[in-house]
Amino acid sequence: MTPANYQFLQAENRHIHSIVQIHNHHVLDRQTLAGDQGFLLAPVTGEEINHNLTNGSQYWLAVEDRDEVLGFVLLTQPKIDDELLSQIIWQEASCIDKILTTQHFYIKILAVNPNYMGQGIGQFLYTSLYQSLAPAVLSAFIVTKPACNQRSLAFHQRQGFRQIGTFRQEVFLDLPNYESILVFKEI
Repeated sequence: MTPANYQFLQAENRHIHSIVQIHNHHVLDRQTLAGDQGFLLAPVTGEEINHNLTNGSQYWLAVEDRDEVLGFVLLTQPKIDDELLSQIIWQEASCIDKILTTQHFYIKILAVNPNYMGQGIGQFLYTSLYQSLAPAVLSAFIVTKPACNQRSLAFHQRQGFRQIGTFRQEVFLDLPNYESILVFKEI
């Protein structure tokens, strides 16, 4: 299967089960902090996905001919307040104004069906986003402590994202010594 066989489309209710399955496969094992399967910090339910869909979040999918979901990216356009901005250690403060615009999309999650990892699904999703959203500003947080998501860091660097800030908390979602980096790209 090649990207020529993939379709890029917005999720509908019929895709919720597949999104839940893919998402929950990639949840971090909090006991071992092992990231073999993924780095998502919490599992999700179908009800949560449905709530997201009806409240402005966008799930973009890569599907193949039989309508199997190969991966998804979850985009939001969050209202960013001064409190959050003050908690970020900025390397490029010049980006603050850009992420406060209506052209800013936050990539909350990128996840690929485990049967299709390493087959260009993430690249297909991002390339399709670039074509669909331009001009836009994209950002994402990538977990670096207590476990580091090296795969995501490398992927985003290859996509042309750059690190613009760091978010640290003594405890975040019951994870001690939490850190994530904020990456950014203009398209």
